[in-house]
Amino acid sequence: MTLGVGQFCVKPGLVLAPAGAAGDRLLKAVTAAVSDSDAGVLLDTRMRDAFVAGVEARAALPGVEAPVTPGSGGEHTVSAGYLTVPAGRLAAEGPHDLLLEECFGPVTVVARYEDRDQITAVLERLPGNLTATVHIGEEEAGQEDGPATALLAELTPLAGRLLVNGWPTGVAVAPAQHHGGPYPATTSTSTSVGGTAIERWLRPVAYQDTPVALLPAELRDENPLGLPRRYDGRLEI
Repeated sequence: MTLGVGQFCVKPGLVLAPAGAAGDRLLKAVTAAVSDSDAGVLLDTRMRDAFVAGVEARAALPGVEAPVTPGSGGEHTVSAGYLTVPAGRLAAEGPHDLLLEECFGPVTVVARYEDRDQITAVLERLPGNLTATVHIGEEEAGQEDGPATALLAELTPLAGRLLVNGWPTGVAVAPAQHHGGPYPATTSTSTSVGGTAIERWLRPVAYQDTPVALLPAELRDENPLGLPRRYDGRLEI
């Protein structure tokens, strides 16, 4: 949440945490960590103003509390914080839908759920996202048909990258990296990160009934450049 002053596109903006003692312990640790963070500068003044206004509007909603208040940290800086809300407030359409929208900057919304049904109710209202994370215990990790498996199945349609017991910070230019997700997270399976990133910057062009002498070398039958190509559906190397 505070990495890069909350400006990473995979910042954990919404966290579902259980009501009760276990969730209280989590929030106690979050409070200590966030309270110890320094104020920072956003990319420009418009983003700073939008962040300050955004957290004020969210904090004013009924049932929303701010254990660590995010907002203005100074004339040019912002301070990190987080908001809490009962998960039931997010399960139906209403003014609390604002909490499901991204607030660019160092703030996270923590929804406290009472039972498994409330988790499902909130997930059913989420739009597409880049990432989703599940935190589970060792016992759940070994159960093929356990609750963790069911939860991952619910998250799969919602995000392009699923994580277990980790946080989705950072990306790598590697074949296994995916940095996309269902709309509105992205509008294409090719993004600016990963092995297929080049596709984002290419524009396909088809040549029809074009004399060989006029074709680019890459498309000529003799393949003078020795490129791997697909010809009549067959991959030729």
